[in-house]
Parts: sequence; structure tokens; C-alpha cells
Amino acid sequence: MRQAALAILILAMAAVAQAKDVITISQFTPFAEDSGATDNVKEECEMEERLPKYLKSEAKKVADIVFTTEPLDSVEGKVLFMEITHVFAPGGGGYSGSKNVEVEGELRENGEVIASFTVDRSALFGMTPGTCSMLKRVSKKIGEDLAEWLEAPEMDSMLGDAAPD
Repeated sequence: MRQAALAILILAMAAVAQAKDVITISQFTPFAEDSGATDNVKEECEMEERLPKYLKSEAKKVADIVFTTEPLDSVEGKVLFMEITHVFAPGGGGYSGSKNVEVEGELRENGEVIASFTVDRSALFGMTPGTCSMLKRVSKKIGEDLAEWLEAPEMDSMLGDAAPD
């Protein structure tokens, strides 16, 4: 009897320890008006859709990411606001040089900002044939950076290439 009670207690503690936060994000990450993203990048590279998908995929061990198309200000609980604030991505793939993306965001809980970040990532020359392919690689790395940050989010975090050495 005592062993059964101990086993139940251990299982209950393990379940609590494995509980993940539910974090709501927009299904699309918008570009800031002054991001510098060209119309071609906005129309062809699907960054607005890819970034949330990569984050959800990378963060599945840390948090349950839930997509919404509703305004994030109306969502209760933990909400991650993200915006693509800078894009340097001239056409021509690797032939036109490196590509760079910066994303800023805030993690809010019931409307209160509890953590914030700036993540900056670049893709350098390489075997990637096109600009969108390079931006896809950058978006995946940003998703990885944000998933790691969600393990212990802090205010004013600098992530990716923006992280201090």
C-alpha cells in the first residue's frame, strides 16, 4: 500500500515537472513598416508564415505553441508578440552577399510584459541558391534561438548574432 502511494506521488510530481507553458502566437509574424524588406521578399519568401511555424516546431519540448488569427491583445494567458523589424536581403542569392533578419518581441502574461528579446541572424555566402532559401535558413535559426530563449525568458535579451560574446 505504501509503495503504491509513493509511486502515485512520484508520477504526479513528474507530470507537474513536465507541464509546459501554453503560449499563443500570431499565425503570421508581421513586417515592421520600416523593416527594409522589399516587396519581392514579402511576396515570395513566406517569412511571415515560416517564422511562427519554425518556432512552434523548435519549441515543442519547452512550450505548447498555439496559433491564432485573433488580435493578440485580446488573448489571455501567455502571449508572444513578434515583429520582423529589419531585413537586408538583396536579390541574387549568395551572389549578392549575406542576408540579415532582425526580429523583436515581447512575452506577455495577461497583458503584462514579462520578457523581451531582439534576435538577429545572418546567412552568409554558401551553397544556398537563392535569396528566399537563405532567408528560410535564417528564419529556422531564429526559431531555434527563440525556442531556447523560452526555456528561461528574460527582459531585454539579445539572441542569435546579437547575443553578447
